Amino acid sequence: MGCTNTLAIGRPTQEQIQAMACSATYKGTTDVSPCNRPGLGPRPKREKVREEIRDYILHMLGAPAIRLELDEQNIDFCINQALKIVEDYAPTDYFSYYTFITTPGKSVYELPPDVGYVRSVEYKQVPRFSFKASDLDGAIPVEYFYPGGTYASIQGGLIDPIQPIWGRAGEWILYKQYERMYSRVSSNEGGWEWIGGYRHIKLYPVPCAPQRVGVHYLPKCKDWEEVTQAMQEGSLTYAKEILGRVRGRIKNPPGPGGGIQLDGAELLQEAREDRKQWFEDLIYKFGEAGAMPIRFG
Repeated sequence: MGCTNTLAIGRPTQEQIQAMACSATYKGTTDVSPCNRPGLGPRPKREKVREEIRDYILHMLGAPAIRLELDEQNIDFCINQALKIVEDYAPTDYFSYYTFITTPGKSVYELPPDVGYVRSVEYKQVPRFSFKASDLDGAIPVEYFYPGGTYASIQGGLIDPIQPIWGRAGEWILYKQYERMYSRVSSNEGGWEWIGGYRHIKLYPVPCAPQRVGVHYLPKCKDWEEVTQAMQEGSLTYAKEILGRVRGRIKNPPGPGGGIQLDGAELLQEAREDRKQWFEDLIYKFGEAGAMPIRFG
């Protein structure tokens, strides 16, 4: 009785991949072919919500009348930090789920008009392994799954009273690392990104069969302005802190009438006080932990 030494995933053949390939005359939502992912460039209208928050931060700090010692990376960091915290405080009834079935060969999908801010997209999250011929140079050896294997066997730990499974934590961690790497390299674990504005998302890899996709999002509702204001205020506190630290390193810079004084220390203190008040407002206005993530597979 023969036995292969790897786990393989049934993927489309080379002919099927070529048949699904995008042409050079693609006229979708961007000027870049969606198959040419490394060539994707910055999109000014990538996400409307983040643009509004970015404008709020810059104007509240005095731009463009005052030159700020901040770049795009600093602003994006401030927005990301604030959004993560707002999501943790937002109650479950603020978020909604939208599911749809993919079309083979189509990777760009339009979202419903009530979508305000997308928190996550679940696409091809559940690996589908099978015991078939070797693939990808044997990324996951079958020895993990049968007793007496080279790596002491995960299955053997389930039935071995002398060395139970919890005594082989190192092997389990190594196996999970192999599994995650195998899923990504074999295009079995999906990803997504905004594309062509804030109403479309692009899925990676291009679906080769109908797949269920779940979108976890914050809808546009009567309280949307209140939620947006919370995002803006939180992002501003982080921007103040970064700007304060930068200006705090500059001591008495030269000016037209002698030295000038920068407000680095004042900005740091103001940022800490504002963030403390911001946390209190989040607890008062929302006061509920976020929902547990739901996996679609």
